[in-house]
Amino acid sequence: MHKQLTLIETENASWQATDADKEAAKRGLAASRKALQEGRKRLADLLNAA
Repeated sequence: MHKQLTLIETENASWQATDADKEAAKRGLAASRKALQEGRKRLADLLNAA
């Protein structure tokens, strides 16, 4: 079998996420989840009022 192409290089990555990057990502995900939850609640309220 021929060698399979590598899609993602995992060795010697030239970048790494810092702790600050990880914390910023966590805050962004939390804000997104909160906004989604609020949007779903508003939609449910609109549908229930109709």
